[in-house]
Amino acid sequence: MGEKPKILVVDDEPSIRDSIKLLLEKDFEIIEASNGFEGVELYKKQKPDIVLMDIMMPLMSGIEATKKIIEFDPNAKILIITAYSERKGEEAIRAGARDILPKPFRRKKLVEFINKHLGDPSVSGGNDESMR
Repeated sequence: MGEKPKILVVDDEPSIRDSIKLLLEKDFEIIEASNGFEGVELYKKQKPDIVLMDIMMPLMSGIEATKKIIEFDPNAKILIITAYSERKGEEAIRAGARDILPKPFRRKKLVEFINKHLGDPSVSGGNDESMR
């Protein structure tokens, strides 16, 4: 069996990180960061396949962290998971994120969302209505 894809979960809420980990750890290797700054540092060290990034966090927002990761690796696959407004989501897409998944979500949607981006490098930008 091959290596599991590596996912970096960047969210300041431990309960959200724990929930995502429980949903995904069977199929993916999960790395966790509790703020944008830590997320950028872990991205540089771990080079995950996918980043699941919250927007509103202390120290460094998800939008700022997205910009920094994209500066470091223009091909980074950053997916925004957020309960915030569409305007913030659009800002994250402009910063370099590939897609947005609104919170709350079910495991099936989350896994579909991740696999869509793992499987097809040409998929990019915009909010895919089918993901809702």
